[in-house]
Amino acid sequence: MTTVMSFDYFYSSGAFAKSQRFSWSQGDALNTPVQEIYPSVFNGEIYVAGGFVPSNSPVFFGLAPSNQVYIYAPDKNSWRYGTKLPAARHHLGMASNSQYLYGIGGFYGSKGNAWQAKDNVYKLAANGKAWQSGPSLPIPLAESVYAAHAEHIHVIGGKTFDKLARRNIDTNSHFVLVDNQHWQKAAPATMARNSAACAVLDNKIFVIGGRKAGIKAQNIQFAEMYDTKGDKWEAIKPLPAALAGLTAVALNGKIVVAGGEAFGPNGNWRTGKAFSQIWSYDPVKDSWTQELNMPQPRHGHGAVTLNDKMYIIGGAAKVGPQETLSSLLIMEERA
Repeated sequence: MTTVMSFDYFYSSGAFAKSQRFSWSQGDALNTPVQEIYPSVFNGEIYVAGGFVPSNSPVFFGLAPSNQVYIYAPDKNSWRYGTKLPAARHHLGMASNSQYLYGIGGFYGSKGNAWQAKDNVYKLAANGKAWQSGPSLPIPLAESVYAAHAEHIHVIGGKTFDKLARRNIDTNSHFVLVDNQHWQKAAPATMARNSAACAVLDNKIFVIGGRKAGIKAQNIQFAEMYDTKGDKWEAIKPLPAALAGLTAVALNGKIVVAGGEAFGPNGNWRTGKAFSQIWSYDPVKDSWTQELNMPQPRHGHGAVTLNDKMYIIGGAAKVGPQETLSSLLIMEERA
């Protein structure tokens, strides 16, 4: 059953006490504000590619897709430019294994048609100087979730173009890139959704929250985990708040979920809200704990873990295409 919850519950229930396990610090900011990103760790550094950036030639409310690549070195707390993508994309999926960093699908289009899902896959080899074409997705996909496990790359859910309906629709598809060479189908997710979050812990892929597309564009709390060995899905305790545009990472044996947004009535993003809350999920207890809030709300941000720290990058401080951010937040457990 899909669980839908108004974002007003988040403030009125008082059902969760905040943990103080984590502390925040500020990292080096990006040179450019960017939202709708899916960063990845590759060769011990953090890569951000594509996304929506402020532009003098916007395609969507002041924003345009980017082909820029930024690389963050945690030991230097500094960003540098990487090799640009072959084409600009927003909502470009990213994941990596020991051989390649992948840029997967995403949206591109001109003003008035900026949400065309793509099937292109780009790959960058370790120490590579140029992106190459990788195996194309079986279908165009964007706003999916992306996970790397045992050298394989998983792409789950998101939006794809429906030729009969002539619009983007949600999908529960699940494709796995095997041996860096070909995509094969895996067990589809329980529900079709977009703008969810995922993280890998042990041999499980956790998919959390997200949004059901349509006129009402409802957020969902539903969460489930995929057993990579058994090729099967199992529901877990729902996220305490219905959130989309959120992130999830694995950190110290827990799944940590950050931020997100909720549209207003009838899917109106202008009357929606972005969130600063952090939740952690304990897979042993199948329970959620509310953690210390981020310093400000954000959605459409990226998040990764590296060296026992959670890095939260960019995003937007208000729902939709408003107040795009360049900041980098670093969260770690208190000593």
